[in-house]
Amino acid sequence: MTSDPAPDDLDLDTIEELCAAATPDAEFLALARKAVPHLVAEVRRLRWLVEYGACPTAGTTGTEFVLPLDDQMLAYFREMADVLVEHIGLSRAEAVARINASYGTRQWVDLDLQLMGHELPEYWAYAVYYAPDSRGRLPVGSPTADADIDFGAHPVRPAPPKDSPFWTL
Repeated sequence: MTSDPAPDDLDLDTIEELCAAATPDAEFLALARKAVPHLVAEVRRLRWLVEYGACPTAGTTGTEFVLPLDDQMLAYFREMADVLVEHIGLSRAEAVARINASYGTRQWVDLDLQLMGHELPEYWAYAVYYAPDSRGRLPVGSPTADADIDFGAHPVRPAPPKDSPFWTL
């Protein structure tokens, strides 16, 4: 991706240890021991998203997608995932991970995502899965335009690594 790694000047292990050792209240200590590891893991996950080039609000959207989407675009992105699941046979988790890795980056958020709505979800979903063929063509989701494409032989893009933060499901 295009981003530099996020600075790691917080020693999260030390923070976790200090929080566990700093409170004399046994009840609060029990709560902290449960909460702090989850908070530390979440900070690490959010850092990882930024290191992978995700948009600045990645991982904070409350949906399966790492980028902020209004209700209309959320429905559109879910339709894109449906295309990948129903037409290509991907699992929902892989479909979402591919969409996140492709469209959840700073470059896409900087562009106006509303422009995506001028094409069918198939157009963008196929671009997540398929790579350009020897003629530089991508399927677009139109039976007429895609009639001469051999989908069985068309190049496929690799899925994001399983340990990447784009796998949210």
